Amino acid sequence: MCCCENDLDFPLEEVRYQFKLLNHQIFLNVADQSMPGNYWLQAVRDFFDFQECGRMEDVPNQDIATHPFLMAATYEAIERCARLIGAHKEEVTLMYRPLQAFNLIVNDMLEAMQEWRAADNVVFTDLTYPSAVYVFMGLRDRCGVELRCVKNVDGEILIEDLEKAVDERTRLVAINRTTPFCGFTYNVKEVCRIAHKVGALVMDDAFQAVGAIDVDVHDDDVDFLVTGSYKWQNGPEGAGIFYIRRDLIEKINPRYRNYLAIEMPKGIPFSLADHDNVQSWDYPQIQTAQKFSQDVITGPSAFGWLAALKFIEKLGIKNIEKRVRKLGQYLIEGLRSLNVTFQCSTDPEKVHGLITYTTGGEERDQACFERFNFPPIGKKPIKVSLRMLGGVGGIRVSPHYYNTVEEIDTFLETQGEILASMRKK
Repeated sequence: MCCCENDLDFPLEEVRYQFKLLNHQIFLNVADQSMPGNYWLQAVRDFFDFQECGRMEDVPNQDIATHPFLMAATYEAIERCARLIGAHKEEVTLMYRPLQAFNLIVNDMLEAMQEWRAADNVVFTDLTYPSAVYVFMGLRDRCGVELRCVKNVDGEILIEDLEKAVDERTRLVAINRTTPFCGFTYNVKEVCRIAHKVGALVMDDAFQAVGAIDVDVHDDDVDFLVTGSYKWQNGPEGAGIFYIRRDLIEKINPRYRNYLAIEMPKGIPFSLADHDNVQSWDYPQIQTAQKFSQDVITGPSAFGWLAALKFIEKLGIKNIEKRVRKLGQYLIEGLRSLNVTFQCSTDPEKVHGLITYTTGGEERDQACFERFNFPPIGKKPIKVSLRMLGGVGGIRVSPHYYNTVEEIDTFLETQGEILASMRKK
């Protein structure tokens, strides 16, 4: 097995120094959540230091650690988010969890464009994360909307099967750019072509992709993209990206109203003598993604998220992708030698660093999982996940750019030892 070169342009030791837990465990579980990075932990502490020093006022000007929707850090984070996914800054706002975005898109934005009808349908797959599907169930129960679920074939969604499910009555196609439980990664541009051909929109949950691979929403022609900050982007809980294609912004008049997302000719009028709670606020909505902001981001999250985005830019997302893909393929080759059964595609075009396999059944996988997490005395725990959805799943392994080949080798050696002990019983 060949070695994986460091593609980050920074010594790996310097990168790993940012993640203290790497000294105490073999962490191959970023698909669940990232371990904290020193860079964003310090940024969060800085926020509270600024507040302790009284730097949180909003008059006569917005101070460093004031309300998050007024902070310069928040708006810088938005600009960096846009660069990360190939968008214009006007197309991006911050949002915490994809679940919030799903509800906003389905129950507000699309309904504001046109009321949902029983003749409509929504297309998703049996690998789609349940939070989105649960939102779609509300459309089914409330409006009679048809839910069309495309079945996976050995952990992969065949594009021809997806295309068969989409027709002129489809209003929304929902995908996970990288499926969270088995790691299949779509050709998103092709999905968008299929949907747009019949006038449907595409909602892309990219939580398991952004931060691992290079994403370009304009090249893909995706309509909505959502992601949180605390997995492959290695940021804190409490932040994330909501993207909407520019031409859709003016077309959608959301029912969720944000009084700060309007064209205010005199700025926020709180200190003006003629401030009136009707006339001073009776202005058109701004025509950027900010008009869909629910202002749920907290100050510490914004500071930490900005630090995380800066760290990604420092390393370079294209460099990160190269390393993640190399580690993923190295892991796949090692698992092949153990004769496990992959529950995901092993095609480098359809998978990056999120790999799922089974050792032969739920009980065997559970036993492996327990051994990884509860090792013998003197051994480091190995952090992985157990995940199952749509009839595929098992042990999910997700190395990131900070992992070493030696860590993956230790994981493979441990898995081999467990399988050998099982054969003796």
